[in-house]
Order: sequence, then structure tokens, then C-alpha cells
Amino acid sequence: MARKATVVRVDDGATFVIRPNMAVKLHGIDPPPKGTPEAQKAKEKLETLILRKKVEFETLEWDRLGRSIATVHVGDVDVNKAMEDFLASL
Repeated sequence: MARKATVVRVDDGATFVIRPNMAVKLHGIDPPPKGTPEAQKAKEKLETLILRKKVEFETLEWDRLGRSIATVHVGDVDVNKAMEDFLASL
């Protein structure tokens, strides 16, 4: 079942936080190592796609850190696919 929420923070190129303080990780996305220029670019790209926007997400599983591993959409945009394509271009 898909749920909707507003994104309040982006942590990296695959993880973000929604209200009320729940972490969501994009399913199938492995962000670049933190501290690298590619990691910063990936985070900025994800911010442009979802920060302060209402997203629709469907949890596929939960990881050991308690994050929702999910597919995410903003309108007609498949955020997982958009980030997959962006990371492949780095």
C-alpha cells in the first residue's frame, strides 16, 4: 500500500527523512561513498527531486536500521529510476 508524506531532509543520494522523523531508503540504490564529490552530486540531485515535496512511497521491506526500503514517486516521476540513471552517469 502506497503512502504519502512530505520530505523534510535528504541524508545522501538514497536516503531521506519524512515527517514524523521516519527514514526512507530508495530500493535498489547504492549511493556513492560519503565524502566524495559523487556523493555530494547524488545528494543534490535527490534534493532537487524530492526535498520539501510530497512523495508517494511503498515500503518493500525494512532494514536493520529501521529504515523503510521503498519505491518512491513524485507525481509521474519514478525517483528510484531517476537516481539509478543519474548514478550511472557519474
